Amino acid sequence: MPRVSLPVTLQLALKQHVAAADIDDDDELRMLMVKLGDLNEKIEAVKQKVRDNRLTKR
Repeated sequence: MPRVSLPVTLQLALKQHVAAADIDDDDELRMLMVKLGDLNEKIEAVKQKVRDNRLTKR
């Protein structure tokens, strides 16, 4: 199973709650999902930078 970052895990959990009608799909939720997406992009960029640094040090 591929590892996913915390923001992706949170997005998936929120989507499940929306599907189960536990929470409403409103503007606040959409803004939160966008921010989680942005945070995930930043995390992936840092992870890639770490991978690149590891390769250059070998």
